[in-house]
Amino acid sequence: MKLFKILAVWCFILCATAGAQSVQAQAAPGAADQTNVEMADTLRQDGKIYVVVAVLVTVLGGILIYLVSLDRKVSKLEKQLKDDYVNR
Repeated sequence: MKLFKILAVWCFILCATAGAQSVQAQAAPGAADQTNVEMADTLRQDGKIYVVVAVLVTVLGGILIYLVSLDRKVSKLEKQLKDDYVNR
């Protein structure tokens, strides 16, 4: 259950920051002129954008796997502690 709460908070933060970025982009004067970002176009043309996306997915996947394993370990320790307390 704790893992669900962690993932829910993570998703909320991700959505909130994505929403804030889109509002800032729309509110900026001359936002229509800024739609062509030179760096992004260069990365797309060279095919390097896929490397960036792959690295980001790998890092986020690693963090998620770490959180899941950490949650399992903590849950196991909590269960042992609770069992030891009840058996006294």
